Amino acid sequence: MVDALHEIHRVLAPGGLLVDARPDSRVLGHAEHVTAGGHRSVGTIRTARAELGNDRASDRAITRVKRERLFRSRRKGRFWHRVPFDGLAALQEYLREHLRFEHRVRWTAGTATRRRIKDDRFTIRRAVRYELLERVSGQT
Repeated sequence: MVDALHEIHRVLAPGGLLVDARPDSRVLGHAEHVTAGGHRSVGTIRTARAELGNDRASDRAITRVKRERLFRSRRKGRFWHRVPFDGLAALQEYLREHLRFEHRVRWTAGTATRRRIKDDRFTIRRAVRYELLERVSGQT
């Protein structure tokens, strides 16, 4: 990723902006049941172990180019992103095929509750962290 960031620095105009936005593996994802009153968490979802290593490598790459003074941080934060599903089976199928998440939910709702709501709508809510990076002029 460091090479890619150096290339971005090369082609980006001085003062140009780069947005680094990635799922935040430091925060658990949530399986949510959609109700008339909103969303209710019914379980948590962890990031797959392999992706934790990839995230750390990406963090180190961003830190390195900032230390090299190729970019400076303008703003950073976190927002929440929801992925909707028509039912519990669709959510579980998505997790089985998704490489970023562990393939199983750690349920906080009991088996009877899950059986009762299985055909309702669900979402996965996960944190996305971002950093707005400005290209520092004078470097090539």
